[in-house]
Amino acid sequence: MTLKCLTGITPLKLILLPGHSSPVIVSISAEIALDFMKSFAGGLGVLEGDKFYAAARMGVEYTTISLFYPKGYVRYEFSGDEVVAKEEDNTQALGHLVSEGGAELDTARGKVSVEFLSYKLNKAKAVFVRVRSPDWAVRATERLYIDYGEDLRFYKYLILAKAAVKYIDDFIGWERVDWIDLQESYPAFAVLMRQVPKYRVIVHTPAPWGHPSFSARFFKEEFGFEFPFDPVVMTELALGVAQEGVVVSKKMLTFVQRTFPHFSYKVRAVTNAVEVPRWQHERLRQVRTKEEFRKVREEVQRTAFKSLFGREPRGPVLSWVRRVTQYKRPDFAVRLAEEFHKDAEFVLGGRPHPTEGFGLNLLKEFKRLGDQGKANFLPNPGIEEEKRAIWASSVWLFTPFSGWEASGTSFMKAGVNGVPSVASIDGAVPEIIRDGFNGWLYGENRLELTPPDVYDHEYEHLRDKVREALDSINSGEYWEIAWNTYTTFSEFAKMERLFLEYYGYVIRAEGSSAQP
Repeated sequence: MTLKCLTGITPLKLILLPGHSSPVIVSISAEIALDFMKSFAGGLGVLEGDKFYAAARMGVEYTTISLFYPKGYVRYEFSGDEVVAKEEDNTQALGHLVSEGGAELDTARGKVSVEFLSYKLNKAKAVFVRVRSPDWAVRATERLYIDYGEDLRFYKYLILAKAAVKYIDDFIGWERVDWIDLQESYPAFAVLMRQVPKYRVIVHTPAPWGHPSFSARFFKEEFGFEFPFDPVVMTELALGVAQEGVVVSKKMLTFVQRTFPHFSYKVRAVTNAVEVPRWQHERLRQVRTKEEFRKVREEVQRTAFKSLFGREPRGPVLSWVRRVTQYKRPDFAVRLAEEFHKDAEFVLGGRPHPTEGFGLNLLKEFKRLGDQGKANFLPNPGIEEEKRAIWASSVWLFTPFSGWEASGTSFMKAGVNGVPSVASIDGAVPEIIRDGFNGWLYGENRLELTPPDVYDHEYEHLRDKVREALDSINSGEYWEIAWNTYTTFSEFAKMERLFLEYYGYVIRAEGSSAQP
């Protein structure tokens, strides 16, 4: 498969800024969403997958390293009214991966045997660490974010970090690497193993689950370190050693500087982006006029909806598809579907963590609405289903409780397809959406991490904005807003901007005479 075939566009060529050389990047992440694998749970994995495909398209030497989870993350089935969590089968991805050999990792619990499996596209490479033995290590790493006690959770990410360090040792060379990006702090054990001024920790969420901690005794047993604090917060450890920290939106910078004020001097914001060729429908890439845009968008929407649900939509389509968790407020989507199902089609879907009762209950609600004909239910959406849900939509619903969403990229993926969002004022939303111009805004713009549990008054505002969006469709004003969305997001949300801010270079198309 050629790169052009994969992306649908011509590969790009680097243009280096003065004083910059072509960078060699290593990224270590607990998850990554490639199109043929089940190795992601949510936005972090999708973003890492987007970076990989963008690097391949741009000709960047980018190596992302993650664990290979043979049983994936989770999928859901229904038995009557009950939600049943099942394992995924990720072994089907092995046919796409090439073995680069193995290694033995030394741990306090004994040696761990691993194999490096890789997928290469142009100069980008995704490396997956497959644990072969012993049995306890195989069990620790068999599923993403499904853990079997604190000790195995500790060793799961220790193995990832040790394997990443070993891979750099044997296959890349530390002297060649410009940056080692730690995606959240799960792989931050690496800073204890090889102390080089090349680490950068990327903080992807202000919420507690993005800042894991472990008992200090594990560090004493494994490294001999006597930490004066217990437990050890991995984000704090990473920021202490890393050359710099990066947060994924301008708004989030405030939260991280408040949480880790002693490291605020080394933290900056680089707002997330999406790999536009991966998410934008190929028929929308060449439109040049509003009239052409409307015609193509209407055709794309009908076709995508029919591919998902076997029929064309009966009216405007409002969609909420993402990780099902409380702070993203899926209950708002349920309430909207109950209230507006006669005025619009609703598409609802996503996956909660199997231990999160709130998310599991909301998944039941999604199914109930589907059974009642008030919504169209997507129980286990993967990359392809999410693309089609976006393409099938008239309006995207982006509803996180303000202060909890670090950036969010689903509204960006919708935006590059000319699908405007009704969005809460959180994450990267304030940087791009102007109310009534390229989307609709609702709710408060909170600058503190308050409990996301009291917000009925915000639903009223959301409902008003949804009505405004539906009225714009009926009046025809919608197409001006959709066109504004398409033109503004196609520039703001592209990976070229992110790579420039992260790594210091720009790119141009092959054969172009454009200058930086």
